[in-house]
Amino acid sequence: MKSAGRAERVRRRAPFARRGERLAPALSGILLAISFPPFELLVPPFVALVPFLLFVEDRAPGREGRWSAARGGFVLGGVYFGLLLYWLVIALIHYSLLAIPAYVLTVLVLAGFTGSFGAALHYVRERVPVVPLAVAAALLWTGIEWVQGNLGDLSFPWLGLGSALAAFPRVAGAADLVGARGLTVWLAFINGLVATAILAYRAGRPVSRLAAALAVTVALPIGYGFWRAATLEVRPAARVAVVQPNIPEDLKLQRAQAIQATLDAVTELMGRIPPGSVDLVVWPEVTLPAILEHPYESFLQEPIREMSERVGAPIVAGAYGMDGGEGDDFTLFNSIFIFGPDGFTGERYDKKYLVPFVERIPFVDPAWFERIVGSVRYFGGLGRGQGAPAFTAGDARYGVLICYESIFAQHSRAYRLNGADYLVNATNDAWYGREPWYARTSALWQHPAHMTMRAIEHRVGVARAANTGISMFIDPLGRSYERTRLFERDVRIATVYTTDAVTLFARWGDWLATGATVAAAFLVLAGRLTRGRPDDATSP
Repeated sequence: MKSAGRAERVRRRAPFARRGERLAPALSGILLAISFPPFELLVPPFVALVPFLLFVEDRAPGREGRWSAARGGFVLGGVYFGLLLYWLVIALIHYSLLAIPAYVLTVLVLAGFTGSFGAALHYVRERVPVVPLAVAAALLWTGIEWVQGNLGDLSFPWLGLGSALAAFPRVAGAADLVGARGLTVWLAFINGLVATAILAYRAGRPVSRLAAALAVTVALPIGYGFWRAATLEVRPAARVAVVQPNIPEDLKLQRAQAIQATLDAVTELMGRIPPGSVDLVVWPEVTLPAILEHPYESFLQEPIREMSERVGAPIVAGAYGMDGGEGDDFTLFNSIFIFGPDGFTGERYDKKYLVPFVERIPFVDPAWFERIVGSVRYFGGLGRGQGAPAFTAGDARYGVLICYESIFAQHSRAYRLNGADYLVNATNDAWYGREPWYARTSALWQHPAHMTMRAIEHRVGVARAANTGISMFIDPLGRSYERTRLFERDVRIATVYTTDAVTLFARWGDWLATGATVAAAFLVLAGRLTRGRPDDATSP
């Protein structure tokens, strides 16, 4: 009998979803996935979690119900992140066939977060029923997003729920108070209110008060966003040119050919910029796949200096930086160099937030890893930069974000607090797809959406230079302009705008989401300390 009871407990806790545990979670996963670019749909972020919340509320009490909620959460995450991040395979398959297991592992890990959300929500609702569903959902969902974005070398805060509103900058206007993750609190709370209203209607209870609460909860932040957009004082900061050389990723992987092709492309594009017409020129991330300070490749500095002299403005140029050692004993960085008419100014920014496993093996020293594995400087062995230095061009100061540093709100915040008037995003999105329409992935639209949120959070302008696009400008209201087309060689010149406002988010950081995460932990702890009926009356 003991072995039979043990087998039954194992069966109930099996990780695979059973009949009745797939449809509602999968529907929430699909709704979450289509909440983000390239889809620009306003309604899904406000209701995407509703099917799953109803699913959790319908689970039986005790451990069996909690395991069911966890399995449903795993299904939700598998569908959600599987659809959202499918581009990981396309992006990394050119480096290694390990891209496939890496994608699967990433989705499984992230689905583990949503599975934990399901279990925690069921646990809190059963043990601390005084806490409304909307409150529990908002705190716990925000908590898993916060943890996902604060894992050190493994942090990956790609498109949290709040960032789904990037296409609607006025609706997202309250991000200057609470940040993108603060909008997650708001959206998850609204999802919870909708689910609560449906449950009340099912039970035959009046829903008028819930409907009124829902209307107020939706209207107040949106009203603030429209008011803020109408009253914010915006001023010009600088005239900037963004250069899009359109060098395919397969060519960029061949360093010698890529260097020559890139020099030809940027020389032609720089010729389109009238001398004296701009304060700054921005090139993409690793425009030249060369170590500009190395004796063997330092000759490449001269053509950059000549181009800067011709246009009469500094150039933000992406390449590899190096530090320390003699001969081949040095650390390589993904860097931005500032060139003026007299050459390299000595100002360099090294990328601080590195792509896990692609640019740096998490928690491993690059020098040690190279000694064990061999020459990995260009793959997994880059050094990590420090600080957030603001540079000066003309009468304005700017901060540089390299590639996916745009997804880390705290980095943009550091630039703003260091006096940056606007942000520059130098990126290479060529690895997110190829020129044929069928080879383009959603990441080509997902990635720039983060810069829209950074612009709103700090009420600053953005100049984005992407190797294959989308290059563009964003104003402090979150509106984009002078957008390039994908996979076309182009240069765009525009005024970057800024404000003198130091937003509440810039001053206090991720205060609402951090507070929500702490509150979520207290909810789970309160459930643990609450005495009540046994966890599972059917357990032997």
